[in-house]
Amino acid sequence: MARTWVLALGLAAVFLTAGCNREDRIISADNPPHTVDGVYSVTGDDQVTIYWRKNQESDIDYYKVYRNDAPTGTFSLIGTADVPPFVDTHVTNGQTYYYAVAAVDNSGRESPELSFENVFDTPRPEGTGVTLTDKGTTPTTAGWDFSATTRRAFDDPLTDIYFDATGGFLVYAATGVKIQDAGYVSLIDVDFGPPAGWSSDGIVEAIVGHSYIVLIDDTHYAKFEVVSRSASNIVINWAYQIDPNNPELAPKLVRKQP
Repeated sequence: MARTWVLALGLAAVFLTAGCNREDRIISADNPPHTVDGVYSVTGDDQVTIYWRKNQESDIDYYKVYRNDAPTGTFSLIGTADVPPFVDTHVTNGQTYYYAVAAVDNSGRESPELSFENVFDTPRPEGTGVTLTDKGTTPTTAGWDFSATTRRAFDDPLTDIYFDATGGFLVYAATGVKIQDAGYVSLIDVDFGPPAGWSSDGIVEAIVGHSYIVLIDDTHYAKFEVVSRSASNIVINWAYQIDPNNPELAPKLVRKQP
């Protein structure tokens, strides 16, 4: 279901005469809702959450959420919400979607134009509570394969990163993998993979509360956060972008047309 918007606004006033005092009252035209603004999305695993700023008009009934597979063209209605947010669960990880929102008032009139923000999102898989064991103690589960979402031996050719507590609490990037420490930042706040700043030796210290960004074979971006650590293991939360060369890793995206 799609909609074409044509804006044709005019001003109108109705003059009424009341009682013997002949007082004039001006009744303002009841215009359709204003364009919705403040729209942004939050990346998830097989879902995208769309937020927006509620309209200031007092007669807003609900909102319509539209989606397209391109920034321009025909946006199709995918659902409605009385208030923000709206969660789109009919998505596929690794595919990019573009969103827009319109307001509907109590008279059934819709915003003449869709929200102007160019909001798009690429959902990707994520996970929590993965335990990577110390390479020197239990080497068979010291490594992590982001694409297969599984633990592997530290020296498995498919391993992307592995934990080694021998010379400190260290995480090693496998051959062909780049890694960098994003510092004390929550994993959800790591939005994009950067173009530079990678560790020169492919090694970072595993610090509880730190998030890390990974680039695998210059193609796929990933990230993880160290939740806990000991001499025998670390526990991580992670996310992996399966869309090739797409640096989008997570949360709030507000992108506007230039």
